[in-house]
Amino acid sequence: MKILSSLSILLRFSSLIAFLFLMLTACTEEVFVEPKLYGSVSGQVLTLDGKKPLENVLVRISPSGKNITPDAEGNFRVDSLPVGKYSVQTTVDKYKSDLSSVEVEANKTTTVSVFLSLDNNQNKAPLVPVIVKPADNAQEVPLSTVLAWKTSDPEKDSLRYSVILFKEGQPTTVPMVTGLHVDTLIVNNLEYATTYYWQVITTDSINKPVYSEVWSFKTRPVPDHPYVFSRQVNQNYQIFSSNGTETIQLTTLGGNWRPVVSPNREKVAFISNVNTDPHIYVSNRVGKELKRVTVVPIAGVALMDLSFCWSPNGLEILYPYYDKLYAVHTDGSGLRVVAEAPAGRFFAGCDWTSQGNRIIARVTGSTVYDNELYMVNPATGVLTKLVTGRPGKMGNPDFSVDGKTAVFTLDVANFQNIEGRQLDSRIFTVDIATGISSDISIGKTRGNNDLDARFSPNGAKIIFTSTSNDGFSEKSLYTMDPDGQNRLEILKNAEMPYWR
Repeated sequence: MKILSSLSILLRFSSLIAFLFLMLTACTEEVFVEPKLYGSVSGQVLTLDGKKPLENVLVRISPSGKNITPDAEGNFRVDSLPVGKYSVQTTVDKYKSDLSSVEVEANKTTTVSVFLSLDNNQNKAPLVPVIVKPADNAQEVPLSTVLAWKTSDPEKDSLRYSVILFKEGQPTTVPMVTGLHVDTLIVNNLEYATTYYWQVITTDSINKPVYSEVWSFKTRPVPDHPYVFSRQVNQNYQIFSSNGTETIQLTTLGGNWRPVVSPNREKVAFISNVNTDPHIYVSNRVGKELKRVTVVPIAGVALMDLSFCWSPNGLEILYPYYDKLYAVHTDGSGLRVVAEAPAGRFFAGCDWTSQGNRIIARVTGSTVYDNELYMVNPATGVLTKLVTGRPGKMGNPDFSVDGKTAVFTLDVANFQNIEGRQLDSRIFTVDIATGISSDISIGKTRGNNDLDARFSPNGAKIIFTSTSNDGFSEKSLYTMDPDGQNRLEILKNAEMPYWR
């Protein structure tokens, strides 16, 4: 019993010693806990095109689970991120999402720049343009008009427009204007009685261009103006037509003067120096379809005083070339000599009537103050004197409708100087059968000249130019009765008139 008690005590003592040894050993080991480290991420989100900030952008930092919206300048910042690798995902409507990788370092700020590009797959195309004016198939549209249309863009994108405009019979796909910012276009210088087609192309610079329907309109008919005349524009003569209120310029290039209307009233012939030498050209009654008729130019004493005429059937032009009177077809063919002037004299102007098939011509000497009127047989070229021995500068003759009378002008003052000035030019009629002439400028203002007289197509009136004899005052067009009564001013700043 004593031995067992001693053994038990020994075992307990050993356990106590082991326990104390373990405790002593444990107390001598150092305890270590690793601290957590943090950093930050900052950045800016901008558009790739233009480098501008966007609204309503969402920035996700993964795997932190944090979502941020950048400020008005596109800037953002996330603090207190444990060190490590993260992905920065940036999304906003209409733009492609961006995914960037960043590494956060302890006590540092990692900077990232994000540039977003448009996602065209998200952008909707502009709506198809619809017409505003002129209405589709509109008629009698003015020669200067406004084309207008309307459309919109679902995305509120900035729109640009191109406009195609072409005449009937001349199709084209080439725009007349591109890059328009507005939905209207003013078009000028359209042609009369012409059908035009037009189309609008819209682009938002993102989607494919959007084409409107093809619309059409027709311009107003060719105006039936009764008068054609010359007027100086920028020191050059040009041809105009008018009804007394509306005036249209028919020519623009070079100098163009002395208009003469065809017997069917549909064409206008005139003298032009557009190709340096003075030639006769023919156009339609609005100055289009221009064609040079003469091969040999018109020529004689004092170019601006020369005149010409149509044949009664409208197939030929009769005109002077020094001592010869030529006829040529209006297509430029068939040039022929109709008559030759007496020795030392030159043709200056003419008219041709179907009544008896006769020609009346003005013939000059070496100066504009030496003039005679002759009757010419177009079949034989034989000349017969009609008005001679009348000193003073004379104007070109014009037949009455019945061919029994002709009208011409004459400076009864017989004033002569190097400029060809006249002091008292008056209008005369001459009886073709007798050669007797009568002064009908009974109402002319003293100090004025009456010039370039011509009968109206129905013979009821005479049209002429009236102006001061000072040589620089404005010229005006007048009409009066064949007996000189009822003088009436019809147009200012006009000369060399002709009736349609």
